[in-house]
Amino acid sequence: MKTKTDMKRNHVSRLRGFWLHGRATVAVIFALSAPLLIAATALSVDIGFWYQQHDTLQSAADAAALAAADAGNYGVTTISDAQPLALAAANLASNNQFNLTSAQLVLTNPAAPTAPSGTVLTAWQAKITIPRGSFFSGVQGLGLPGEPPGTQSALAVADTVKKTGSSCLLSAGTIVVSGGASIIGSNCGIASNATSCPSMSVTGSGIIQGTSVVTAASCVSAPQYSGYIGTDPEDPPGSTDTVELNTNTPDPMSGLNATNVALWNPGWSVPAAPVKQGGAVTPTLGYNKWNQAGVGDCTAMAGAYSADCELYQNYLTGMSNIGVVKLILNEGVSNGSTFITGGFGGQANTSLTMNGSSYYINGGMNFTSDHSFTLGSATQSVPVSMVVNGGMSLTNGTATLNAGTYYLTGAVSGAKVTGWGLLTNVPTVSIDGSNYYVDGGINLAGGTTTTVLTSGLYELSAFSGNSDTANSAGGAFYAAQGDLTMGDTPPANGTAPTPATYYFDGGLNISNGTKTVVLNPGIYYIRNGDLIIDSGTSVTGVGVTFVLEGTAAYIFNGGATVNISAPTTNCVSPANYPDTSYENPNSPYDGTNGEGICGIAIYQARGDSATDTVNEGAASTFKGGIYTPSAPLIMSGAGALNIATDGVPGLVVASINDSGSGNIKIAETAGSGGGGVTSSTALLVQ
Repeated sequence: MKTKTDMKRNHVSRLRGFWLHGRATVAVIFALSAPLLIAATALSVDIGFWYQQHDTLQSAADAAALAAADAGNYGVTTISDAQPLALAAANLASNNQFNLTSAQLVLTNPAAPTAPSGTVLTAWQAKITIPRGSFFSGVQGLGLPGEPPGTQSALAVADTVKKTGSSCLLSAGTIVVSGGASIIGSNCGIASNATSCPSMSVTGSGIIQGTSVVTAASCVSAPQYSGYIGTDPEDPPGSTDTVELNTNTPDPMSGLNATNVALWNPGWSVPAAPVKQGGAVTPTLGYNKWNQAGVGDCTAMAGAYSADCELYQNYLTGMSNIGVVKLILNEGVSNGSTFITGGFGGQANTSLTMNGSSYYINGGMNFTSDHSFTLGSATQSVPVSMVVNGGMSLTNGTATLNAGTYYLTGAVSGAKVTGWGLLTNVPTVSIDGSNYYVDGGINLAGGTTTTVLTSGLYELSAFSGNSDTANSAGGAFYAAQGDLTMGDTPPANGTAPTPATYYFDGGLNISNGTKTVVLNPGIYYIRNGDLIIDSGTSVTGVGVTFVLEGTAAYIFNGGATVNISAPTTNCVSPANYPDTSYENPNSPYDGTNGEGICGIAIYQARGDSATDTVNEGAASTFKGGIYTPSAPLIMSGAGALNIATDGVPGLVVASINDSGSGNIKIAETAGSGGGGVTSSTALLVQ
């Protein structure tokens, strides 16, 4: 029989056995699970390493993509050219941790998302792949295969964002601003293609500022504490950090008369004198009442020089100093002709009416009238054809030249014309459009207060030795006083205006005695003389293009106010100018049919390098571009040049010198793309 002691001993023995058996089991379990625990620990260590390595690898990929995208700013456009730059950036960003090779870094240009108008996106993708590090998890043993070898990669995408702006001011040469002068581009850029340094310079408190400032040279110059060149008005004086260097800007208007065709092609000449039939008749005018068959008649009225006379179509002489109160030529016929030799002139108090359709006057025409002078009729079936050799001078009263074809030649000395073709001191002159050929030019002298030249073709040439300098009565057309209107007022119903073409060979001179000038739609050619708008004069033009050729320039003097709008409809586009379909062998070569160049207010031919000038106090406003690619521009004093443009650059010049407080402001309609300036940004997008 077991005692309590034996029972207790057996129980302890069983417990000891169970404990010993449990230890063995645990040992077995532990032995079996140890490799898994070791592998899990090794894997967790390696995963942490992989995460750290991926961060560095991603930084390298980001740097590579950004470097490739930014390389576009330096002319790099291909993957092969961008590859070494991207690789260098990736190794630099990773501190050469991976010693990356071109085989590990792959550049591609995936499709970029659709960009808004005016913006171009180019995507650059950099993918880097390296062997995956397995320091512990790759260990084999204890029946485990270890983590198999693998790769690790990172991918980044950067976009080159190119925004196409506009170069509203493009200079082939230097841009110099001094004193307090300024050049401001609003919603557009300023560019200089000068390669010498500095291509742009500012002294004093001058400013050159635009939404972009681009130069082909490697440097610009602005004083540290005063002037400014750049794009950000908040930048401190002297800053030029936002100027893009070493970038040539193409001329967006290079197609305008690309071959520099000479537009002035005069082919007219004074018609031959009509055949004289019999001997010349000398009427006795102004003394007695008389009636002569085939010649005419006079009615005596209160004594000498008070007759009312009429003459039939004839060959006349002795007409250089008539003295009557009223004279009608070509009486009774609408298509009659009169030939006058020895000149044609009249005293005061005479009213002259010239009926018929044809006049040929040798010896000049010098007519004074306190009443009226009327040539032709607005209703006659055959327009007037009139030739005057020796110049036409009209004084006092009113003068009306109805539509027709006029050949007026000033006084001649030898082979040279030495006087005005048309000189007026008539207070009111109306010249109805058709064709006017004036060799010697037109002078609206001091007594002329109102002049209207309706739409037509006007070809005017200055006489020999006639200077067109400021403050001189010179040029092919000289306006000295009063108000002047050229061309027809556009119809209120919006229909196309009657085109007009004006040729001023020797200059167009609007003097300081002129009050207001209205230029209606048309094209105004000026060659071998200047477009001068003098102080105190107001000139307004709508639908107007000036074309300057030869040695012509524009000169706006102090106190002048100029407000010109270029044509926008019924015009020839710059790329298609000149349009050869408008060439007329019977008249000078126009190239627009009188309609002007779309968007261009002033075009100075590529071969014309005469200097353009805006002087002290002149205020000029243009709605349309000023394209003078071969001509320097000088701004001085308080001269102002304000240009608003849409679709074409506002100002293209050979160079600019802006001094004093001269101010150039150019604004371009958003999105018009008048120039070729682009801003480019590299942006990391993935």
